[in-house]
Parts: sequence; C-alpha cells; structure tokens
Amino acid sequence: MKPAYDSNQHLHLGYYENSKDIEATAYKRANEDIWDVYIDLEEQQIEVKEPLFNYVEKIGYKIFSLIGKELDDNTSSEAFEKWLLQKGII
Repeated sequence: MKPAYDSNQHLHLGYYENSKDIEATAYKRANEDIWDVYIDLEEQQIEVKEPLFNYVEKIGYKIFSLIGKELDDNTSSEAFEKWLLQKGII
C-alpha cells in the first residue's frame, strides 16, 4: 500500500556521469519528515542483479528513504549515487 504523500513536495534525483543518465524521485510523506525515493527501472532501462520489491504503480520501486523535513540536492544525490554503487548499476 502506498503511503500518503504531500502532493506539493517532491525532489528529482539524478546521476549524470560516465555517460549515464539515471533518475529517481523522492516524495515527502504527508505529516512525516520522511522522503521515500522511487525509481522506474523500465523507464530508466536499468537491470538490477537482486530483485526489488515495494513496487507502486505509476511511481516505480521504492529504493530507500531519507529522514528530514527538507532535502537538499547534495545529500539526496549522494544517497542515490551510493545506492547505484551498491546495486552495481554504476
């Protein structure tokens, strides 16, 4: 089941190095200081070695969450890059 998200708050995350163009989106949970990060593997044309779960239709796979009232580009991009490295995507 998809958590309720604040429709006014989301952040696009991207990795654009080494001829890669990979994007994800962070959505702020309503009434919580948590941002859930989703990636659409098919749209991004990415294959991962380990299966991902937590699929939400029209959003993608939830890959991790970040805690904070606000997100800044550096912190969120670093977390996204770390996830991409851990999954062997980059």
